[in-house]
Amino acid sequence: MRALADMAQALLRIEGVDPLAMPRYLDLNLRVPIDGGNDVRRAAGTAVEQILQRVREVREHEQALRPGAVYSYFAGSSEAEGCRPSEPRQVFDGYSSTGKPQFADFVTLAIERKDPDVERMLAGEEIVLTHVTMGRVLRTQQLAEFGGQSPVFKILGQVDAGLFRVLGEAGRCAFSFQLLRGTTLEGRVRLRLHCVGAVDPMDLADPALMQILSRFQRKLDGEALRLEGQLKGGEADEEEFVRPLLQDFARQLQSRTRNAGRRTQHGLERSETGQRPTSKAYPDAGEASDGAILWDVDQSTICVLGPKGRVHVFTPEARHVTSVVMQRSAIDRRRQQGRWRLAEPEERGEFRIQIKRLVASGEDRPRADDDGPIGQEPSA
Repeated sequence: MRALADMAQALLRIEGVDPLAMPRYLDLNLRVPIDGGNDVRRAAGTAVEQILQRVREVREHEQALRPGAVYSYFAGSSEAEGCRPSEPRQVFDGYSSTGKPQFADFVTLAIERKDPDVERMLAGEEIVLTHVTMGRVLRTQQLAEFGGQSPVFKILGQVDAGLFRVLGEAGRCAFSFQLLRGTTLEGRVRLRLHCVGAVDPMDLADPALMQILSRFQRKLDGEALRLEGQLKGGEADEEEFVRPLLQDFARQLQSRTRNAGRRTQHGLERSETGQRPTSKAYPDAGEASDGAILWDVDQSTICVLGPKGRVHVFTPEARHVTSVVMQRSAIDRRRQQGRWRLAEPEERGEFRIQIKRLVASGEDRPRADDDGPIGQEPSA
């Protein structure tokens, strides 16, 4: 049992499973042979294969979900071309017959759906419109051989919402907030909120949106247990189960944005001001501990965590890219999503050598054009 546990832990670490998602145990179907011999080896092989299968399922699930992107069943990846909206106002509009994601302009869809408040939006009023779409509608054209019955996860429904003000930007954006059904490492029902959009939600002018998303995910954690109970008790329509959850979530988004729309222009301008902590970039980097030097997987850059929420981004050659102030929750989320990881010893060592070289030569000066609004965060 100890050997099986050690193997499972090692596999989960290798696959990069979120530490917060690590289970306390894995359920296995164990057959204990009495006679021994070859039966023992077969029984051991069966137990090992069960663990390998569970880890593979988790790996597929985690790789299928990339921030802002939709999984392409045609390409078998969420990182292929066409998996992410190309414009800030685009939302997910379902799968094609071959499992390719399709996107459409949120405002155009609102006009086609004859949303009663679309005229107010077109007139320039700062409101957010929402629309609930169930999973079966998004999968209408999708053929089974292209992921229609995928074991990785199932889209039960989504809320399209927009338009949201973006910090430091003149334009606005929209999102598809998807409610996915998957399984935990223990094989239990898992309900997960997944955000699809061209903009990072952390870059929105209204910080309360992230609070709404966090509260809704916590609610889904509890509702997953209730759904599992209904499934065990008999047949249950999963989409009908989540429909009122999605409708309530849509109302929360609309209610919050109405309040945000009443904020004065002065208040919005004040929330978008503030200078990046560029002057602290090289001092913070020079004093950073091993645990404060991270590697940005998407951008191939070094992120240094400084005091008071300061985050400094450098090239591997220690050239300064940008500096921002970030909340701890935003940093933790990027690490949990696998976007940031601890830098390897070789990466840290080379970075520190380059920092000392630049300091010694007097080239440790942050870029002069980096003193901008705090809202532009790294690896958005």
